[in-house]
Amino acid sequence: MKYLKTVTSIALTFFLLSSSNSKAQEKNQLNNNSKKTEKMETKNKEIVNVALMYIKKGEEERFEEYKRKGGAILEQYGGKIERIIKPKMLAEGEMDLPSEIHFATYPSLEVFNKFNEDEEFIKIRNEYAIPALKDISVFTSKNTNFEFKIEKGDKSKTFGVALVYFKDGEQYEKQFADYHDDVCEIMPEFGTHFERFIAPFQSKGSVEMPSEIHRFYFDSMDGLQQMGADERMKALFPKRDASLKKLYFFIGEATL
Repeated sequence: MKYLKTVTSIALTFFLLSSSNSKAQEKNQLNNNSKKTEKMETKNKEIVNVALMYIKKGEEERFEEYKRKGGAILEQYGGKIERIIKPKMLAEGEMDLPSEIHFATYPSLEVFNKFNEDEEFIKIRNEYAIPALKDISVFTSKNTNFEFKIEKGDKSKTFGVALVYFKDGEQYEKQFADYHDDVCEIMPEFGTHFERFIAPFQSKGSVEMPSEIHRFYFDSMDGLQQMGADERMKALFPKRDASLKKLYFFIGEATL
């Protein structure tokens, strides 16, 4: 339990980096309906689809076949399955632990829509994915305008995925801006690396659409624990906690 609390405190710190979002953007992100203006903005930009997959017991091989066949068609459209993470624990929030969390990329929203309308893909989805899954929540996302160094981890690393929900109000955006620069300077000292920092604009499923989704990895669990004990980080926690409405934070292993 002590370890879990430490990991949770550390995890919450990373989400301070979202201070660059505007108030209007935050409101759009919290709306589960697709917005026309958002679609216009993302038309010619990379799209990242994030899916929480809940696989039925005994249907794992069928789902693996779906990934193989569906992934091959995705590549024909210039997309790819970028990362698959198997959560080992939910360090913050309350929900059933997904079997897998998928991150798939598409060159544009137009390509994303064409892929999902592909007759062969629909056939594969109906034959393999639908019978194998008991539940799924999907978030279609765009890259945020936050500037940070994107790094890629290997499968030996421990990965974190966070669904972040911010409170409404300009005062919370100002809170993030006040300490966000300090957090950016501290985290690299402890071997924390960001892979993705995206903002959903439409969703399907039972899980509420988050304001942002963060994906990162750690060089070591020792570094992760040391960062949680750092006095500079601890000093930021109260301001951080006051700005968050809700958070789901998964820790797991990458299979891709």
